[in-house]
Amino acid sequence: MIDFKRNFKYNIHMKKQRIFVIGGPTASGKSALAIRLAEHVSGSIVNGDAIQVYKDLRILSARPSTEEQKEIPHHLFGFVDAWTNYSMAEWLSDIKKTVPYLENPIIVGGTGMYLDALINGVNDVPEIPDEIRQKVREMPLEDVRKMMKNYPFQDSQRIRRALEVQLATGKSLKYFHNQPKRKILDADFFLIHVLPERELVYKNCAKRFELMLKEGALAEVENLNKIKATGGVLKAIGVSEIKSFLNKEIDKKTMIEKTVTSTRQYAKRQMTWFRHHGTPQHVITDPSEIKIQDITK
Repeated sequence: MIDFKRNFKYNIHMKKQRIFVIGGPTASGKSALAIRLAEHVSGSIVNGDAIQVYKDLRILSARPSTEEQKEIPHHLFGFVDAWTNYSMAEWLSDIKKTVPYLENPIIVGGTGMYLDALINGVNDVPEIPDEIRQKVREMPLEDVRKMMKNYPFQDSQRIRRALEVQLATGKSLKYFHNQPKRKILDADFFLIHVLPERELVYKNCAKRFELMLKEGALAEVENLNKIKATGGVLKAIGVSEIKSFLNKEIDKKTMIEKTVTSTRQYAKRQMTWFRHHGTPQHVITDPSEIKIQDITK
């Protein structure tokens, strides 16, 4: 019997696979562009967003609709449960298991760190033993910061990670970051950045959240409460704001204002990131007007 997967992978590596990567801020139109591109090249769309992996958050994560996913093959969307903290390392592993077997894959998302790691490779940091990870997680943040007073980043997640590595290996996280990076896939990446004018993105953020509320975002968060979600899904913008509204801590107007403001702030950070990272073949300011054939040459 022919091992199709093995032979298919072998054939791919006879010639480097071309992978389209579309990155940009939330509410920029990159998902619609990815669908048009997939239709043009008979491709498949692969998720490159850290929140769209969660199956219990279709609306607030702006995941592609059921109809869109029926028309075009979609991968790595809505498959992680609400109790899981899905990481970049897990995403890269899933990418490696999925993308080499797709024809004309199109990876689309706004999580710049994921896309950068895929294209440029990652630093290999040894696995952290569970007992060390648990010890660091239980330490008061003030104690962690005292132990890592010379570490340049002081946000809680980064500094705890740095201490874990220090305790587990006896070497700093910087040491591993200075080592040569390991490529995830040996492929030709065709990078597209979608960067509309900031005010248009801000306007789209407000319009989109209004639509999310109409589609059932409140019920979606009520369900997260019902199933007692504890994973990374809770980091999605809008979840904590809607929870506060459901708990009657804030009124609806305040909930909307807070969510839209948070979304715009996130979009601003994304725009800054994509302007300063990567060397895209195309930077698109208006994805609705671009001719697809012009970006596939």
